[in-house]
Amino acid sequence: MIGSNLTEGAHLHNAAMVCKSWNASIATGLTSMEVDMHSDPGMWRSKIVKLQSLIRHLRCVVIHVNAAITDDMLFQNIVLVQQLKGVSELKLHLREGCDLPPAAAAAIGAMPHLTSLSVIGGNLKPDAAASLLSSVAASSACDVVGGPGLRSLTLLPAVPYGLGDAEMAVLSACSSLEILEFRAYRLTSAGLAALSLGLPRLTRLAITSLDSDSGYELACLERLAQLAELDLALDNAPIGAASRRALCAVKPGRSLSLSFRWTDKAQGLLTEYGNRLANLTHLDVGACRVGSESLFEAVAQLTGLRELRMAVYSNADHCIPCHLSRLSALAALQRFQLEKRRAYFPEARRFGESSIAVPVTADGLRSLAGRWSRLRSLRLALSRKDYSPEALSVLSNFTGLRDLGILVERYPGSSSTTSSSTTSSSSSGAQQQHQEGVAEGSGGSFTHPGHAATASSSSGSSGSSGSSVNVGLGRLHRRTVELPPVLDLAWLPAGLHSLELNNLLLDLSEPAASFTAAAPSLQPLPLSHLTSLDIEACVVRQPLLPQVARCCAMSLRSLRLAGVVGLCDAVLSECLTTLPMLRSLTVSAPGNRAVSQASLAALSASHPSREGVKGIPVTDDEGSGGGAAAAAAAAAPWRLFQQQQQQRPLLPLLRHLTWESEDLTARGPDLSTLAPLTALRHLYLSCTDKTAERALGSLRVLQDALPYCHVDMVWTTARPGDGL
Repeated sequence: MIGSNLTEGAHLHNAAMVCKSWNASIATGLTSMEVDMHSDPGMWRSKIVKLQSLIRHLRCVVIHVNAAITDDMLFQNIVLVQQLKGVSELKLHLREGCDLPPAAAAAIGAMPHLTSLSVIGGNLKPDAAASLLSSVAASSACDVVGGPGLRSLTLLPAVPYGLGDAEMAVLSACSSLEILEFRAYRLTSAGLAALSLGLPRLTRLAITSLDSDSGYELACLERLAQLAELDLALDNAPIGAASRRALCAVKPGRSLSLSFRWTDKAQGLLTEYGNRLANLTHLDVGACRVGSESLFEAVAQLTGLRELRMAVYSNADHCIPCHLSRLSALAALQRFQLEKRRAYFPEARRFGESSIAVPVTADGLRSLAGRWSRLRSLRLALSRKDYSPEALSVLSNFTGLRDLGILVERYPGSSSTTSSSTTSSSSSGAQQQHQEGVAEGSGGSFTHPGHAATASSSSGSSGSSGSSVNVGLGRLHRRTVELPPVLDLAWLPAGLHSLELNNLLLDLSEPAASFTAAAPSLQPLPLSHLTSLDIEACVVRQPLLPQVARCCAMSLRSLRLAGVVGLCDAVLSECLTTLPMLRSLTVSAPGNRAVSQASLAALSASHPSREGVKGIPVTDDEGSGGGAAAAAAAAAPWRLFQQQQQQRPLLPLLRHLTWESEDLTARGPDLSTLAPLTALRHLYLSCTDKTAERALGSLRVLQDALPYCHVDMVWTTARPGDGL
């Protein structure tokens, strides 16, 4: 049980040294491990030996490779990975600028015990891809004589790298594959035809970055007799009748997924062939220009959809209404995302809000919640005027939601942009007022539809355009601004795992007073299961963020705070000290002088729970003359252990950190605040390399303090290849 929760090799090694029993069984429940490849071959060999000796049931390994690893070093390190005989699943994440050499690619494909292989990111050149696929094809031949063979292969290198026609013949020889996902690069119908000649066991095929302008003959995929899932990500919708008919060639009962990056043809495609795409389960129409509500009507025909993503825009000279109720027939929907993008108006020669209205009302959401009983993910990115004042108060009706995103988009030239910039400009002064204890928000100016009749009527009279009120946030009460929509976090459904909020006015009310004293404790907290939280450009009161942190203290893994009005060092420190399981942290506070690196300094200080234990009591035994000295000698190891514990960072699992603050940008990083964060694997700083060098004396100092961390910043010169 304990070992299954240890994700760091150093922590597992220390736990194994406690006793013989722990050494034998601490890693019994651990089957996967995430490691970073070390640039020193000796250190990497030591790490592999420890993994092999401690984790005897290891099945999955995720390896991160940075650009500092040379080609020869990467090959030697991959050879060492082959010693992990029990590993059947390998995931290789190549960071930006990292090349996979042909020798290392061949070594990866030749690992005989692998059943699943993923290569994500980095540069995969044609010679390396050929070496990798040739080794995989040779290993697949072992399946004939009883070997396991590779069953799942994922190749998603960075753009513009991918697999083309030359690699399809070798890929089709990997006869043991059951799941195949890859990025295409200059792939034609001839390549698809060559691919379909092999792979007799393939059940799922996913291809991204397809260029549909060349016209694909997808009917050749019918040769894959076992194919049950087909996922195609095209740059544009097919323009020819033959290509469109090919989309309907997938046999009934199979799952078809279509994604478009940018298209004006999706509306015509769905209108003409929507009734023939009964097996379409996932649809991403990309950025689609609409001229009427017929797009929603065409999508409504696809009753088998489980996932729908739409990004719509229009520059028409009249408003086009698009009602969400048109999509209520999609009863099988599990994931839904709708974004209203900006449009270019040539007459005015400017970008602005699209001439589309997507009214979001309380009655409309309540009706959709009843129809979409299987919905697990909902993301709405609309304008301020699309949200009615009472709409967000009924979000709790979506009882099955696990992921939720409510975004209020800001468009050039709109009133919301003006008010948002006004709020942002007064953010710094507001934070200083917060720290001085002046005009702290009491929540009295926040309206709560559904909680009080007077507040509801007040919100209703304000209209959808918002109202000008005193929010009690520092200097904000001196200005008249148009406030964003109000969202009380108590309105959110219980059981959320991911929450994304943008340009909202946030509050957290107390439980209703009509319940008995024991009733509120029986109700689950709305955020008690939250693992990811993203708040951007929102207005919050000081007590809100610490309250949220306490609600999800043991579950939150990722936190992002960007441009939050109401954020200061005191609030941030209080939040971070209650989130011990945090693995990713992003703080972006440009123009906010109330946020500084002092918040990070609090992470390397002693834990509040440890402050009460200053030492163990020492009693003088009168019967022995040297009792005090003996007791002091016995207490010395404990005090040393206590000091080591107090010096440990409060976020021992933090691996990704992005920090942007005024003091960091102007004066550079403070080494004393970053050095204790030894678990970091990726660090991004808002300062330039010149500023960091002036603050530290040398950039090498930071790399030596964090040897396993990939450090990034704003580079004004060529990035050095020997460290950062």
